[in-house]
Amino acid sequence: MSLRLALDHVVLVVKDLQAAGQVFEAAGFHVTPEARHSPAMGTANRCIMLDGNYIELMGIVAETSANVTWRSLLALGAGIRGLALRSSDIEVSAGDLAAKGIAAEPARRFSRMTPDGELRFSVIRIDSSVTPGLQCLLCQHHTPELLWRPEAMRHPNGASSLVCVALPEMSGLDRLAAHDAFGVAIAPGSGRLVFLGETAVRHDLREVCGVEIEVLRR
Repeated sequence: MSLRLALDHVVLVVKDLQAAGQVFEAAGFHVTPEARHSPAMGTANRCIMLDGNYIELMGIVAETSANVTWRSLLALGAGIRGLALRSSDIEVSAGDLAAKGIAAEPARRFSRMTPDGELRFSVIRIDSSVTPGLQCLLCQHHTPELLWRPEAMRHPNGASSLVCVALPEMSGLDRLAAHDAFGVAIAPGSGRLVFLGETAVRHDLREVCGVEIEVLRR
């Protein structure tokens, strides 16, 4: 079974955020500097920005009640532990989930300062029982221009877009499937990320990030 999701970003939860960034850089990606979320969240990230979505490398910096789910998923090993779906209106998304009978937390709004201004976004976490082994959520960016910076989207390997995510467990994802042809393909398989780029290459990042990556020539 394969399907398409309107992905905003893929969350790779890792034990060593610095090492994860280094192996992605060695694979030819530009990786953003480490950014800390709020103390209440207790997490930090580095991102690989792409056309329309991105890969988030997430690390735990302090144990808090807000990251219990992420820590339990990390205990299973580093890898693709979260999928964030794109939302243009978080309140409308909340209503859509309720109409479909999909259990979810209330919307939460976050912000953090960057050198270019205050980055603001809202998220809704879907109950983990809906998609076992994954934390899925809806994400609306209120300041996308501060995240999708042109310099962050220039990758030495020429990668420009994410075209497929392969997962060993896809239960429940059909309830979140996109109805347009522009979503990212989700397919069964071991943890793998497939991009379009200028050269065809493969990299095994399982030791640090729990995934394999492949860049296909455009």
